[in-house]
Amino acid sequence: MPQTIRIKRGTKAQLDAYGPLQQGEMGFCTDTKEVYIGDGTINTLVGRVMSGTLANRPNASVQGRFYYATDDGYLYLDLGTAWQRISTKNLTDLNGTIDDIADGTNYAKVKKTDVTNGSVNKVSDGTKTATAAQIRDHIDNAAIHRQINDSGTGPTDLWSAQKIRNEIELAKRNIEPQASVKNRTTTTPPTTPAVGDRYIIPSGATGAWSGQTNKIAEWNGSAWDLYTPQTGWTCYVDDEQKIYSWNGTAWVRTGGALQTITAGNGLTGGGQADTVTLHVGAGNGINVLADTVEVKAYRGITVDANGVAVNIDGSSIVYDSVNGNRLMVAVIDGGTF
Repeated sequence: MPQTIRIKRGTKAQLDAYGPLQQGEMGFCTDTKEVYIGDGTINTLVGRVMSGTLANRPNASVQGRFYYATDDGYLYLDLGTAWQRISTKNLTDLNGTIDDIADGTNYAKVKKTDVTNGSVNKVSDGTKTATAAQIRDHIDNAAIHRQINDSGTGPTDLWSAQKIRNEIELAKRNIEPQASVKNRTTTTPPTTPAVGDRYIIPSGATGAWSGQTNKIAEWNGSAWDLYTPQTGWTCYVDDEQKIYSWNGTAWVRTGGALQTITAGNGLTGGGQADTVTLHVGAGNGINVLADTVEVKAYRGITVDANGVAVNIDGSSIVYDSVNGNRLMVAVIDGGTF
């Protein structure tokens, strides 16, 4: 069933005759559609903005009321003795011109002479000034802005694609090996590897990998690039679907120092590596059986095969199975003024 809460109500005249509402008590004026809340001394308007034609606007008598005139489109404020229009719709409602607006701390006006067809035509840093045409010609000057200088290291020097590629290749010693490797068990270098194939070289490796234990081998298309691991390097081993890190002396499963699980409050047991066993301990309101965890019933609460339920009297609180199985408060009626 739907929940209904009805507050105290009546006409505005009846509320005025009734006097102050109690602290926190609300009242609805059925004629003016206003909502007031009391504090035991005065009634404060808290409802929606009144609206209607300007001719039907009530007399000014309640300070703080708003009224929207549907015919002229303005919003009015009740000063208690008169209505004051407080909104604007057009620039004609304002006095003065934009020249009367003073520059602010963060924003300022643009001179009319510096605007062409709505766009600013020049810029200045306070010392030097350049027009938009000058800036455009400067940017389009290929001799200034499009010269390649692979030996340069300045902030405005341009590098060629080949130079950038070479720099990336040099950086691969710290980046690329940390991607993934095929495995860490192959001892004989593959005869037909694909470009980019990587392996962690195990002990006992032969051929080009002989004596390179623990290094990362990467096929560059014609030879094997060998990288000596640095502490902290991490890579994914494809065939194991595990992540390994170099600790300075060996490749170890990432998090190896954290593989032992220590149970906390409410849990017992633990485990190591890939096997972890934990047992849940009982707490307030909880029973823990061999294979289940259940809630213990207590005052006003029942627990059975249907689940956890609340005892209700069907009068002040009702159960609404139609609207989402909710507990609903029955009708609360505040009466009239």
